[in-house]
Amino acid sequence: MVSPRVVEAGATLGYRVRDLLTGEEAPLCSLQPPGIKFRRFYFSPAGLELGRAALARAARQAQLAVVDEVGPWELAGGGFAPALPLLTKKRLPLVLTVRPHLVAEVLGWLGLPPDTPRVSPARILGLPWAKMPPTHKEGSR
Repeated sequence: MVSPRVVEAGATLGYRVRDLLTGEEAPLCSLQPPGIKFRRFYFSPAGLELGRAALARAARQAQLAVVDEVGPWELAGGGFAPALPLLTKKRLPLVLTVRPHLVAEVLGWLGLPPDTPRVSPARILGLPWAKMPPTHKEGSR
């Protein structure tokens, strides 16, 4: 599951959520209501459900799970938090995007060892999905 940015005139307006197994995609969050407010964004319940379902599907079907991103809301029990334990229980190889200052906290929360391998953003840019362009607001291209 990845969350490409929605960009207009260089400004981030929100994010979408994409299930990498099915290709299904939906709005995840935006700067404007309606939705569940967390920090500066309003999160779509349908987008959150799609992300959680994508993670549950990955736990059942995938050989590798990708989660973009595990952040402050997950650490507070929101966002994609309810589905993340399914991935760690399955012991799937995981690729998580985590802000550098949250890595130790996320590893602890997920029960992963502190010596879990890490890749810096500079090294990950060679991966095809890392170069995925942001989603542009309709009519802004």
